Amino acid sequence: MTEESGNTPDEATSRLFVHSLAKCFQILEVLQKAGRPLGFTEIVAASGLNRSVVQRMVHTLKTLGYLRQHPDTRAYTLSSRMLSFSHTVLALDRLREKAHPYLEALNRETGETVNLMRLEDDEIVYIARFPSHHAVSVDLHVGSRLPAFCTAAGRAILSCLEPASARAALEQAERKAMTATTVTDVAELMSILEGARKAGYALNDQEAFIGDISIAAPLLDRQKKPVGAVNIAVPSPRWRLEDVQRSLVPKVIATARSINASLGDL
Repeated sequence: MTEESGNTPDEATSRLFVHSLAKCFQILEVLQKAGRPLGFTEIVAASGLNRSVVQRMVHTLKTLGYLRQHPDTRAYTLSSRMLSFSHTVLALDRLREKAHPYLEALNRETGETVNLMRLEDDEIVYIARFPSHHAVSVDLHVGSRLPAFCTAAGRAILSCLEPASARAALEQAERKAMTATTVTDVAELMSILEGARKAGYALNDQEAFIGDISIAAPLLDRQKKPVGAVNIAVPSPRWRLEDVQRSLVPKVIATARSINASLGDL
């Protein structure tokens, strides 16, 4: 779907594909998703890899300084050396650089949480976040991922794809309901995307998180292809849906237009 999508099945079976390297990243992803120290047996279980493979990979990553092992519990965590990669990724992200002053201004003007997201496979990824001055119902961070199909940012981006591509993306995604109001039906989602395309923004009313209302407008390059989305998320106890649409939607759309005008060739 995007230039930054993951490997296709054909790429994964190519003779150029290094399976041992893939297993290494599989272990790193297991530790990242766990969000806590994991013992060796837990890593084996979560990765689904052979014990001897995990033993070699973990030893190598620890030796290179990318994993730490607690001296008493013997559990493993990612080391701070991994931070250098994330810092470089963010520093070299031109979309983030171009959007930064406009997102900061929107955050100051509204006092609400403002985010910049990008689509990767069937998820949206937070690449910039300006927190609200108020208490929030959902506390996410740069690097967080959410399903694209039920998020305002994901819908804003998908709405700018060709309908056939958007439908294919929805059909291939794991459309698991996150709340009682999450829309998972492809036909209904396609109707939502059509409405978002016409309106110039997408809406998520407590479909990803209870108590969270989210709106987003797409960011487009010179070829009118979606490269991301600008988003505002607010708690429903403090905001009514009609107030969000009246007060915040015009500001999000205006910010997206300003960013689009500044993008040039990414």
